[in-house]
Amino acid sequence: MEAINKIPISLYKSLSDKLVSVILDSDDRDAISTEETKKIIYLWRQDQLTSPTGIETLLKAGVKVDQVAVDKILDDLGLQEVAIAVKAF
Repeated sequence: MEAINKIPISLYKSLSDKLVSVILDSDDRDAISTEETKKIIYLWRQDQLTSPTGIETLLKAGVKVDQVAVDKILDDLGLQEVAIAVKAF
């Protein structure tokens, strides 16, 4: 996703943490697939959740879990361009 390149690296950690919270706090355990869950766990074990691949993976999963929460996180961080791109998922 091209929009990932518009996210300042300085925001990766904060964005990653917030997206992980959205995903873990979800009551809908079936919102993301087993494969997506495995990918998130793999990226976490490799300390890659704050990489472009990790951010993109978390954004895609977060949108499936709670689009409104993800929109708010992106808006709070001033990432409106990313929020627009995420709506296209």
